Amino acid sequence: MKKTISKGLICMSTLLLVIPISSDTTYAYSGKKLNHYQSTEKNNDKEIDFKDDKEKAKEWGSKEAKEWKLTFTEKEKVNDFLNDKNGIQTNYNNIIFSMDGKYQNEKNDFKKIEKMFEKANFSKSVVTYKNIESTKIGFNKSLTDATRLNSESYQELKKQFLDKDIKFDNYLDMHLTQQNASNQERVILKVTVPNGRGSATPTRAGVVLNDNEYKILIDKGYLLHVDKISKVVNKGLECVQIEGTLKKSLDFKNDLNKQAHSWGLKYYESWAEKLTAPQRDALENYARQDYKEINDYLRNQGGSGNENLNEKIKNISDALEQKPIPEEITVYRWCGMAEYGYKIDEPLPTLKDFEDKFLDTIKDDKGYMSTSLSSESLSGFGPRKIILRLQVPKGSKGAYISAIGGFQNEKEILLDKGSKYHIDKVTAVIINGVKRYIVDATLLTR
Repeated sequence: MKKTISKGLICMSTLLLVIPISSDTTYAYSGKKLNHYQSTEKNNDKEIDFKDDKEKAKEWGSKEAKEWKLTFTEKEKVNDFLNDKNGIQTNYNNIIFSMDGKYQNEKNDFKKIEKMFEKANFSKSVVTYKNIESTKIGFNKSLTDATRLNSESYQELKKQFLDKDIKFDNYLDMHLTQQNASNQERVILKVTVPNGRGSATPTRAGVVLNDNEYKILIDKGYLLHVDKISKVVNKGLECVQIEGTLKKSLDFKNDLNKQAHSWGLKYYESWAEKLTAPQRDALENYARQDYKEINDYLRNQGGSGNENLNEKIKNISDALEQKPIPEEITVYRWCGMAEYGYKIDEPLPTLKDFEDKFLDTIKDDKGYMSTSLSSESLSGFGPRKIILRLQVPKGSKGAYISAIGGFQNEKEILLDKGSKYHIDKVTAVIINGVKRYIVDATLLTR
């Protein structure tokens, strides 16, 4: 188990002064306007932290917004999203987990936003802020007792998220300055957004004016790696401050722009061509019909005693080991109740019962694990009430078997037998009127 070490934090700003009271708590109070913001050197790039100096943030934001070079129509489209026009944010999970052909107007709007990120030209690394409810990051216990934090819940939150990655459902919109806390929003995200200039993958983020405030909109293909969690007091309310830096994790969501298969072919077309005939046959037959027999053999029969299946399994695993996953990616798997130990027709347990059983545990799969680069629902997925959203680290054993041919619609990443993953958080969602759980997890490398 990792040890948690909290450090004191001293920050001066125009309206807020944060000073250390103990190793775990900082307090804030109003102070005289200082016209001061912080800039620190990090990786040869000046990391700007405006804290709550709104004048400096506005001046910087105005310059950065011009760098994005959005047209008037594009700015309107981004503002429609930020203002949740027509429920485009509220219905986000309905949209990204829907079948092809549904929510076409909303999907077209998302396509346009995706296109805009191609013009993103973020010049400086900057510290950003956002106040949210604890459930938005997947902490489902009661966090507060009136103005104070519940001490037990606070420690559980630290255990769940410190030195871990947080996956967000949507694009992430952040403020350039600190925000006042409210009774409901007691988690303060303090996120460093790196500029990414000079790298092969510049940060897909841009500054836009929204409701007279410059905000940063961040593309969906990122995780928040949590470096520090501490208590702060904001406007008389104890809050949890979560500090971290964006971390890239390729995520095609429901593959609106049809890029997933192209990515798969880029890395795995030559792999598919070099497979031996027995390896290719084993993978093709697995994808068509052998998956049931092979996985039952591995999961329920000990995986020994059948020479025919042993030979197929050897060919599949040998093939998967040849070309490890080339970069960190997000994959999806729609799961039936039986996969988590429930009866196939059993209703979802309460969120508390499900978390008590699975949260912060390691789940292993003795069989092969079929996943998809796309979150899109396919026919037959309707009864499946658990959606596994899995972070797959670079170098993991697996392959894009849709590169073999004939399985393009599945966009399948097949992970090697014996995979294990850590369950990081569980989120209850309503998708097309049906309650489901999104299980966020991280594949453990071997």
